[in-house]
Amino acid sequence: MDLLVNVAQLLKEPVGATRTIEVNGPELELDGAEPAFVRGTIVLTRTDIGLWASGDVAVSTAGECSRCLVPFTSWADVRVDDIFLPKVDLVTGARILPEFDPDADAESIDDHHVLDLTATMREYRLAAMPLAPLCRDDCEGLCPHCGTDRNETACACEPELDPRWATLRELLT
Repeated sequence: MDLLVNVAQLLKEPVGATRTIEVNGPELELDGAEPAFVRGTIVLTRTDIGLWASGDVAVSTAGECSRCLVPFTSWADVRVDDIFLPKVDLVTGARILPEFDPDADAESIDDHHVLDLTATMREYRLAAMPLAPLCRDDCEGLCPHCGTDRNETACACEPELDPRWATLRELLT
């Protein structure tokens, strides 16, 4: 599925008309990284000023585990909820966006009535990416002394105890 959608016919329809878009495939590219996969359904609804895009999609997020540095891919569920405004009137061809909202250029329908959802999906993907991604919830990470991946083998390093807790440790014994 291409994230470029010709919405000329939908813009001619009355307010409340809808069009459903099925998204499933490698659609997003981020600065030379692997393409991200997007799958789900987006409903475009005609409003009095433009189009409202809503729906639930899943986007793949690739990265390295913040504990063990192993590359992995996971899926994030996101809720799409955006308004898109046309730049030109479909009937007259007159520019309407600068008069309505000059800041809406980033999320607008182009002069040929094509809605590009690529930037929107990229933003949702970036917002869904965790700050400290984990390959799994019980990841043991790397040993800070010898660098052994504790998920694969146990290391022989003694655990380093914080001296600030020494007094409390004495109370336990």
